[in-house]
Amino acid sequence: MVHDRIRLIAFTTIINNMFKRFTLALFLTAYKVKVSNAAIGDDYITTADLPINIYETLDISPQNADFDKENNRFVAHPGWYNDQEIHYYKFRVNGGPTQTRETIPIAPIYIITTDGTLDGAVGNPIIEFYNGGGDLSSGYSDYVHLHLVTAPDGYEANSFKSVGDVIDSGATITVTGIHMNLPVVPLNSTLGHPADDSQVAPIDPILIWYKGIEVHSYLFEVTDDLVKTHFGYTRPIEEAGFEITVVDFVNEDDTAKDAPIWLLNGYSRGIVAGVNGGAPDPNGHKNVIGVDRGDEGYSPIWRIFWVTKLPVNYSANEISHPTQISDVAPMPMWVNCPNIGLVGGTNPDKKESGFETTIDASKEANWISGSDMMLAMGGVKTLALVSESPGGTKMTVQIETNEMGTYEYELSSCDIAPSATVVDVEYNSMVLHSYEVENRDDVSCGGTALDTEMDADVGADGKDNEMSAASPVWYSDFAVVATIIVGLIM
Repeated sequence: MVHDRIRLIAFTTIINNMFKRFTLALFLTAYKVKVSNAAIGDDYITTADLPINIYETLDISPQNADFDKENNRFVAHPGWYNDQEIHYYKFRVNGGPTQTRETIPIAPIYIITTDGTLDGAVGNPIIEFYNGGGDLSSGYSDYVHLHLVTAPDGYEANSFKSVGDVIDSGATITVTGIHMNLPVVPLNSTLGHPADDSQVAPIDPILIWYKGIEVHSYLFEVTDDLVKTHFGYTRPIEEAGFEITVVDFVNEDDTAKDAPIWLLNGYSRGIVAGVNGGAPDPNGHKNVIGVDRGDEGYSPIWRIFWVTKLPVNYSANEISHPTQISDVAPMPMWVNCPNIGLVGGTNPDKKESGFETTIDASKEANWISGSDMMLAMGGVKTLALVSESPGGTKMTVQIETNEMGTYEYELSSCDIAPSATVVDVEYNSMVLHSYEVENRDDVSCGGTALDTEMDADVGADGKDNEMSAASPVWYSDFAVVATIIVGLIM
């Protein structure tokens, strides 16, 4: 039936060109078809019609807020890889209420060849979907599947500049099973060097055709050595840590493979701006990963695991290894974050042991830090810290999360009910976390009456309660990701 349909397309002149193009795209050829009477350039657009690249849009979102628009540059972000500093770029974010690893799109890319192999490749590659506008929901992906197009006799390089040109030519298309991590980026954008972000990484762009317009992309991971060799020109100088990585980041069924990233960047206590911050928000903690290029299980496609609770009195960078993390929530969000550059030095601030898990009320105050999947990236929310004495005296302190949905709060021991053994963190009367309390009776609160229920922004000791001054630059607009969370809990 499929062959009959293709013959019908090839020989029936009354079917219009658009229908012909659509049908052939559905049945990506393992076949050879006759040349149609469609003209090259039928689906070309003008530069003015090219969608705005997602990184250049005026609306700030988790997708583009960390792109350096002023310098047209992707920043090399610092993180922790098994206690050592690592850097990575951040590109496409795939997320939503129904997003799964299996539904991450993989788009075709076409390379014209005179002999059916990469050795005979001529001209720029061709893509069907652009990283902007309606294409974002129609099929665009940073991850592409290589299709080799055998050029017709007498073909001149770059005669084909669109998928329409390829399909209408009737050329043989071979689906290779080879994949590439190839994000489409703003024209002439550069990659920051992890050692010095004012410098450019030694990686050149690949020029690609999209509907007759030349656009730019950068190549990172590939699944075949032949592709690495073919695109070797994108590494004009040999610098360790910037090689094209060969890794099987796509399964045989054309679904993506992922690796976990533990997100701590929503917390900020202990950060000194420009000194020990993480990314994408430089005012937040560093995120943690457990695999790098060359490790079994490495993939540039990172699934976010939201860290929902930190030890009591935790400060920045005391955690830098996955084995130190226990309280997490897997998020329906995958981010293209290829590692880049050399692995750095060992974390000097790592805390090997002795993390506090309880509130010691013999201290004047204790810092508590946490979140929940219901709060993640959802903007500022009001929480309640609730404690109750054995005699029924209840104390309640209202606090707020930051924009990321994390709380970091210095809780005065005098804001804990007398003889209380637990402080609950509540959101809409739902208990998110519970902290055991020790030594509450060892603290004197200066005779302040503590036998009434309180709802305080000023503590029983008369001091202003303090929140850590988080400044979530990357996440200044949460509409996209808040939709994810709402969809999960509805």
